[in-house]
Amino acid sequence: MKITILGTGDLTKIPRFTKFSKEKLKQLINSLGKLIAEKGHELVIIPDRGIPIEVAKIYKKYNGKKVYGLVPTKDKKYGTRHIQSYLPLLDEKIKVNSWYDADGEIAAQGEVCLVIGLSPGILREITVLKYHYRYLKCRTKVIWFKNTITLIPKEIEEEIPITYITSLKELEKYL
Repeated sequence: MKITILGTGDLTKIPRFTKFSKEKLKQLINSLGKLIAEKGHELVIIPDRGIPIEVAKIYKKYNGKKVYGLVPTKDKKYGTRHIQSYLPLLDEKIKVNSWYDADGEIAAQGEVCLVIGLSPGILREITVLKYHYRYLKCRTKVIWFKNTITLIPKEIEEEIPITYITSLKELEKYL
């Protein structure tokens, strides 16, 4: 199974805005990377700073099968210079034209999309699923660690079914 990881690029956001401590976040990242590797699943990320890349590092440490990364190879506006140091972590690049394409495609790349934290980027990546569900028959299941966010607007929940969990134990039944 392919599992997409979405998470905030700023690792300080979760401890600043929730009761989820820096130590608990580090433990979640470590345990999640290990669990996904041990279950034999593949990982899909955007190779940029933050939670997804940290989970991928742990996943590889535990001999994870394969890390796919959406890479905007033709992006002229923002480029890819800032992600070059993360590219060696990838086993396979999924080439997209731009960062807009990467944001629009990432959540739908896995059968399961795990979300940790909240940021404008995450909202953008998640909300595009509305169109994947409606027009492309996408069946990606969104699972969000509720204890890492403050809230999700009801307007989004109405169109994107979200399963909320608070622990890896809860997650295991979906993997």
